[in-house]
Amino acid sequence: MKYRYYIKTLGCKVNQYDSGVLVSSLLSLGFEESQDKPDLVIINSCAVTQSAISKSRYFVNYYKKQYPKAKIVLFGCWPQTHDLKIKGVDLISGTGQRQELLTKLLKLFSLKVDKNKVRENLSHTDRHRYFLKVQDGCNQFCSYCIIPYSRGRLKSRKQREIIEEAGLAIKRGYNEIIITGIHVGLYGVDLKNKSNLESLLEVLLQKYSQTRFRLSSIEVSEVTTGIINLMKKYNNFCPHLHISLQSGSDKILKLMNRPYSVKDFKNQVLQIRKQVPDVSISTDVIVGFPSESEKNFKDSYNFCKEIEFSKIHVFSFSLHKKTQAYNLPSRVKVEDIKIRSKKLRGLGRELESKYMDKISKRDDLEMVSESTKGNYIFGHSQYFTPLKIKKPNNFLDKDLGKRIKV
Repeated sequence: MKYRYYIKTLGCKVNQYDSGVLVSSLLSLGFEESQDKPDLVIINSCAVTQSAISKSRYFVNYYKKQYPKAKIVLFGCWPQTHDLKIKGVDLISGTGQRQELLTKLLKLFSLKVDKNKVRENLSHTDRHRYFLKVQDGCNQFCSYCIIPYSRGRLKSRKQREIIEEAGLAIKRGYNEIIITGIHVGLYGVDLKNKSNLESLLEVLLQKYSQTRFRLSSIEVSEVTTGIINLMKKYNNFCPHLHISLQSGSDKILKLMNRPYSVKDFKNQVLQIRKQVPDVSISTDVIVGFPSESEKNFKDSYNFCKEIEFSKIHVFSFSLHKKTQAYNLPSRVKVEDIKIRSKKLRGLGRELESKYMDKISKRDDLEMVSESTKGNYIFGHSQYFTPLKIKKPNNFLDKDLGKRIKV
């Protein structure tokens, strides 16, 4: 008998990767994916904000009602940070416990399998760009963030494992690999051989020169001269950096426990753009952090305008009981947070449109095809700008994932 599973993944790219690896194991056990009366429903939860926890709780209850005969499994960050006992949930497991979870799943379905034969060598995903996790955990302890508690301290994977997985993903047909993790810029600091992100990237870029590589995110202080030089040297290193600002006010950055000043951030961005003029720099900004005055918000708004980010991800501050920020005074009113968030999102759209106008004039754009609709193909350029092109008559769905010159 073949068991059917369905997995719902919430949260970040690292969660998506972890779900994919678990799916790879389930497929090797003979499970098959199906949303039609599954025997097993897995919710990979997020706990980064209270709203994320509410969403995780909602999907647990939703799938319990939707599939009353299915075994319900909850894993990920929510059970890692909270002592959970939920009626009707058959298994609860935190992050970093995939092998333990797999053992429990085998018992749950009375399966006798040699666990050594269970494949966990590639994250199974239906996406057309491959997320490759190189490390997990974080040591930074920003005052608004639960991740060091849910993911633990920084843990880097061995360089050999990463290079091998990249090769397998390329053989599977992926033409873009996104280097991801919780704190990617500090990759390797915990390894005995003192490997680092720069050396890892150079090996990947050289060895797999026909494949596009992109960093998912990096801290501004960790964009080294060496990484900038790699971006200049290798055409397959996408000229796109996602660098979280979080606030354009030094007062708020200090309260957030962020390790840089507004001046530091600006100077580093200027250096990057001096070396790679058209580089796409996107960012995250939190609006309504405790003690953020109207002036502090205006400082953030004006700084974003000055830097001219290619895209701004605006996050309305959400209280989380397990973070230091929960106990900070001078909370900002919800109505004010909404007004400020709307204003900053408006600026973000203006800046994104301005950057796309600039990049559209280049003659070297290339997309990884990700989806089709009607007569069009959709994807992203090496600068991570969204692209839409007319679909050639001979283009088939099996061609999705290929790189196309635009």
